[in-house]
Amino acid sequence: MWHKISWRLLKHELRRGELTIMAAAIVLSVTAVLSLALFTDRLQAGLTERSAEFLAADRVLSSRRDVSEDWIARAQAEGLQTAQRVVFNSMAFAGEQLALVDVKAVSDGYPLRGELRVAEQPYAQDALAEGLPAADEAWVAAALFQELQLEIGDTIEIGDSGFTVTKVLTYEPDVGFSVFTDSPNVLINYSELAATGLIQPGSRVRFNVLYAGEPAALDAYEEWLRPQLNDDTHNWRSVEDGDSPLARSLRRAERFMLLASLLGVVLAATAVAVAAQRYCQRNYDVVAIFKTMGAQRSQIQKIFILHLLLLTTFSIGIGVALGWLIQSQVVDLVAQYFDVNLPPGSGRGYLLAIGTGLVSAVMFTLYPLLRLVGIPPLRVLNRQLTGTDRLRWLHWVASGGTIYLLLWLYSQQWLLSTALFVGGALAAVLLLVVGRLFIRASRQAGMQAGSAWRLAMAGLQRRAQANSVQMLSFSTAIMLLLLVLALRHELLADWQRQLPDDAPNYFLINVAEDDVEQLQQRFAERDIAAEDMYPIVPGRMTAVNGVPVVDEVSKEERESDAEVQGEQREGFGRELSLTWRDTLPPNNEITAGEWWGDNAEPQVSIESEVAERMRVGLGDELEFNIGGEVFTVPITSIREVNWGSLQPNFFMIFNTSTLEEFPATYISSFNLPQERKSELYELFKPFPQVSLIDLDAIMDQLREVIEQVSVAILFVLILVIVAGILVLLAQVQASLEEREKELVILRTLGAPAKLLSRAVTYEFVILGAISGLIATLAMELSLYILQTQVFELGATFHWRFWLVGPLAGAVIVGLMGRIACARLIRRNTAQLIRRLA
Repeated sequence: MWHKISWRLLKHELRRGELTIMAAAIVLSVTAVLSLALFTDRLQAGLTERSAEFLAADRVLSSRRDVSEDWIARAQAEGLQTAQRVVFNSMAFAGEQLALVDVKAVSDGYPLRGELRVAEQPYAQDALAEGLPAADEAWVAAALFQELQLEIGDTIEIGDSGFTVTKVLTYEPDVGFSVFTDSPNVLINYSELAATGLIQPGSRVRFNVLYAGEPAALDAYEEWLRPQLNDDTHNWRSVEDGDSPLARSLRRAERFMLLASLLGVVLAATAVAVAAQRYCQRNYDVVAIFKTMGAQRSQIQKIFILHLLLLTTFSIGIGVALGWLIQSQVVDLVAQYFDVNLPPGSGRGYLLAIGTGLVSAVMFTLYPLLRLVGIPPLRVLNRQLTGTDRLRWLHWVASGGTIYLLLWLYSQQWLLSTALFVGGALAAVLLLVVGRLFIRASRQAGMQAGSAWRLAMAGLQRRAQANSVQMLSFSTAIMLLLLVLALRHELLADWQRQLPDDAPNYFLINVAEDDVEQLQQRFAERDIAAEDMYPIVPGRMTAVNGVPVVDEVSKEERESDAEVQGEQREGFGRELSLTWRDTLPPNNEITAGEWWGDNAEPQVSIESEVAERMRVGLGDELEFNIGGEVFTVPITSIREVNWGSLQPNFFMIFNTSTLEEFPATYISSFNLPQERKSELYELFKPFPQVSLIDLDAIMDQLREVIEQVSVAILFVLILVIVAGILVLLAQVQASLEEREKELVILRTLGAPAKLLSRAVTYEFVILGAISGLIATLAMELSLYILQTQVFELGATFHWRFWLVGPLAGAVIVGLMGRIACARLIRRNTAQLIRRLA
């Protein structure tokens, strides 16, 4: 009959409301995990899909030689779309003019992702391109019109072929971003490539095959293809690979959503743990009665195990339904707001949600359940008997292991899970110690106050151990709430500030030294805010501390020269763009050494990541070769550079006296609103050698990533607030039974209800304020680590949270405690005694 008893007990307690908190905690954990997993999965897939436009495909295979037709046929057989793209440098001729251009020959279907845009005149309003250039046509970038003095309808010669210029090429999804190496682009049809006669053995050409299709098909093809690729010849990549501003933003977006989701999972699991312990405590009397009636330990175990499994199944079902409903509504709002269709989520979210509910319910109830079935029958006579504590270690192992397992299941990252778990464990110990110290100090201060304060302080000290654990839960909940708030309003704002509305959207390169002053004057006349002009000298680093550096070589050369290269240092393998200036550039911060100021001795400042990779530091001597002239210069400072600022940044910066004698060209960046784009042609017409790089497309994509992450964090914030309130409510209710006993004694001794009400309120206010203060300290430390190590942002002090944390803790916990205890305080002494009898 044990299963019938278990079912009846479940129905009885559901009617009484005894299981409300625990059921709500399981429902919330499943709802939070499922809705967060599905939403972040769909949002991340949507961001990646939209960002694939910057490759013109989902995947790209790049090769130094022509790609095998068998590989392309295999991809098409597996349902993938393919297109070919060949890119190389060449000279373009028009009349008596010539210019170095990037020729791009593309096949039908290009681009597989994104769109081509063209205009009828340079810098005029553009429109979506229809198809590709015809066999004898070319679409060229606006900069080439200036450089070759072209008009629509003119002919340009590339290799052995002539092409009629029919369109101005305004936007290519895969144009990339390099302010130092880009030449004006010329787009021709792939069918005309052979006729140019430019593709010969040994030509510097990149052959590309573009792929697009379903993720499963792409993954299967990649698994088949990778073993056949040669690292020296081939490169397989997606939009998340590389170190472009977009790739960095996607990785940062993933970290934001992953961290926010992990916080929600931890809070929901904490609510389950608190509620499970409270539930078992409330059934001590039931077990004692069962045992006095002859029930065996095994029978009691079966009754409560089935009881909890039924409750868990019921709660998981509700949680899955709510989680799917919530994320679908949020996805619809996001789709309407951003005018996008997010791809469907994977089944991983459902497995995570159901697994979280089961793991939390089983593992967090393991110790309380063992303690429950161990209640002695004598409890019916002595209510103080609560079973043995000899397995308390099991409680900590099971709870800690469960939290770690959930972190790993959700993130699939051992390092992140371990870091969060270890950090959380250390924070928990710190919170317990600090909480006890605060309670002791509060009692000493409270002895000088009125009777209500004294009563509150006495209660704090009397329940010091229980209050410390309770404060740990309060602090954890408040800290996670503050942390998500900070993610929403502080870290996200820091990210947004790196890309303000007036950020430069055009790069200006190849400016002759004689044109700098005139160009700056034209900017001033048209009220265009331009950044500083940076001189550029191409040079090669040749040695470090007298030891030659190794240029990039092939795999065969590395193997044959291994012994020789053991005596050399790693280099860049290419020419660097070197610059000089007297003042530290914006978005640069000195992390070691000092800026040179008025010191005219040769000096160089190096970017921190380059210094780390090359294993160089302050005082090391770097040798450079510029146009055959070799010189040595010491490192006097190391800089941290914000590469996401979309402004000119450099690996090496020299003081003026070191490089000013070398001939240089200049680069800069400026912001010009979209509606003024038509002014560019007239502005740069007197400077045909100057090239412009348009960043509007990539900046729009970056802003869209930030906005969508902002919506995701807001969604997470709401769920975390609900989870935090549930944790607080569960902890407040966990102390009601002990408080009920105290109220009986105090009311019997004649304490008025008003005095008890104030004392209870003061006690919870103090607990909340101390918890809020500790939570703010823990949040500030967490944010410092997140800002500097995870999100690659500068550390800032969040002074507002030092006011919000303690105040919010005092108000929320005090209000919840007052409401929870109000019913007990309103009862008269006789009612309280009868309830405890």
